Amino acid sequence: MQATVAVVSVTLVLLASSSNGQITCDTGVGQYALCQCEMSDGSGTIDLSPYANANGNPSLEATSSNGYSYHVNLCFAVTVGGSCAATQTSAGCQSRDNDGNEWSMGDFNSAQFSTDGSGSVTLQFSNGQDARQMDIQLICDETKQIDQQVFEYDREENPGYYHYFFKLTSKCACPHKSGTCGKAGGGGGGSSDDGGSDPGVVGIVLMVLAFAAFVTYFIVGAVFLRVKHQKSGTDLIIHKEFWKDFPYLLKDGVMFTLSPCISAAKGSRKGYSTM
Repeated sequence: MQATVAVVSVTLVLLASSSNGQITCDTGVGQYALCQCEMSDGSGTIDLSPYANANGNPSLEATSSNGYSYHVNLCFAVTVGGSCAATQTSAGCQSRDNDGNEWSMGDFNSAQFSTDGSGSVTLQFSNGQDARQMDIQLICDETKQIDQQVFEYDREENPGYYHYFFKLTSKCACPHKSGTCGKAGGGGGGSSDDGGSDPGVVGIVLMVLAFAAFVTYFIVGAVFLRVKHQKSGTDLIIHKEFWKDFPYLLKDGVMFTLSPCISAAKGSRKGYSTM
């Protein structure tokens, strides 16, 4: 009886914890783990790797009306630029327009994804210069191409505490169940769209399959003619008469298709015969 009560109690606790509606987005592993996260509701993975520059150049830039500019990289540090980039650890640099002074807004290794419970996701950075922090709210917009992202300064909350808020509106801010968001901006690998395949690869695969089927057709035909009809030599070519005439049939087909063009080139208006 006590064991039954214990099992029921644990079950109720688990049900209560799973029904609170909290949706999380957990980072993965690998080179682009700091700019990728998987939604706990099964909707897919948010992949911001197209906006990650391994060469250290900032990939996202914004300005504010108070005379500051903001230069941000994802997954990697901003290492190209002024004094902020010289630290080799900054995810984003704030620069004052009138004198060029710079401050780090967060360490790129501090990246973490947070949600507000409804599924809205924010990428957060901390440990910047003078305890600066940077939050980037991710706004999903499937209508935008990968290189049409909008990155904008939102606000500084509690001025003097150096907590900066930005918004990134992008197709890459949407969760996708397969594939990656693409390669625009110098970031991650993967297919050009969610769940899509490279058309070149598809074409190669189809050509290989067609060639394999063509070869199989002749091999199986030759075996059949040899075993069933005791053929040998060129008689092992299945449908030999057809393949003998095939070049001429191909020529006739090409000439028939091009005949109106040839007639036009010769000054004749004659085209296909009327049925």
